Amino acid sequence: MSDDNDALRKPCQRISPPQPMLTRHLLHRVAGLVLLLPAVAFANGWSSRPLAELAVYPEFRAAAHVEALNQSRIASEVAGRIESLAVRVGEGVEAGAELAHIDATDYRIAVDRASAQVGLVESRLRLAEAQLQQSHALAARGYISEDGLRIKRTELEVLKSELAAARHALAAARLPLMRTVIRAPYAGVVRERLASVGDLAAPGTPLLVLASTAGTEVHARIAAAQIDGLKAAGVWTLHIGERAHALRLARVLAVVDAAGQTQTAVFSTPAELAPGLAGEVRWRTVVPHLPGEYVVRHDGRLGVWLEREGKAAFEALPDATVGRTVPVSWPTVTRVIDEGRFGLGVAPAPTQEVAR
Repeated sequence: MSDDNDALRKPCQRISPPQPMLTRHLLHRVAGLVLLLPAVAFANGWSSRPLAELAVYPEFRAAAHVEALNQSRIASEVAGRIESLAVRVGEGVEAGAELAHIDATDYRIAVDRASAQVGLVESRLRLAEAQLQQSHALAARGYISEDGLRIKRTELEVLKSELAAARHALAAARLPLMRTVIRAPYAGVVRERLASVGDLAAPGTPLLVLASTAGTEVHARIAAAQIDGLKAAGVWTLHIGERAHALRLARVLAVVDAAGQTQTAVFSTPAELAPGLAGEVRWRTVVPHLPGEYVVRHDGRLGVWLEREGKAAFEALPDATVGRTVPVSWPTVTRVIDEGRFGLGVAPAPTQEVAR
């Protein structure tokens, strides 16, 4: 009995916690695995990413201006002093509107003279017709011979010809009189006044410049190297201030400017734009461009490092420029070496032997 009581009086044994050395050992092993992961991913000294993640599609811009389809130097067709110029620079006019008026005094006199001549010949013609009728009556009675009738008929035909000539002369006199009033050949805007009231105009003297507003085109000078990208863009906009207008590429002039190596691109637009407006044409290329920081120099050439079959391969880019994006024609799945690209192709520095 005493033995049992002694057993009950013994304290219970406690379970000891894990040893600190074991815990530290496990932590060190986990940390080693974590540090090992980048080393495995960077086993070759570099890493690569697909072109789809790196490519950019830059926006290009070019100065542009609105050109009128028709722009005419309206000139006087007759000689005379300018009595009025009804329009000012910047004013819009409708087709047929009066632009200028030339003194028409001389031309009215010429029309009156020609009209009087027509009246005179018409009177003579009426008299000749009456005489011919009378001659027919006398010939029926035997008082006038057949030769006398033939003479009367000939005189009548001559007068008819004279009347036709007089009427043509009247029409010719009226034509310069009509031209003393100069009218707009189409709806447009007055771009420039080249004469003033009181000036003496001669045939061919330009009075003003009229630009059509019925249809306009947008002209832009594009670098020759960007023409292919411009044609492939598919979407072009004209920006004037804060407003943007949709454009459609109409044509590109084949002539290249020798000084600036540019070509003129002509766009059409449904918007009604005043001739002379200036802005810029914008378009975004559809060709993938590689950022300039991926361009490196190797063996005296500029290019980029690509991953091909798990190995680093240098791809030269003849059009590349240091620090600028460069267009590429590779599939977007092409892997471009990212991390470690600057160390590729560089010979390791020789190690110096430690002196004993």
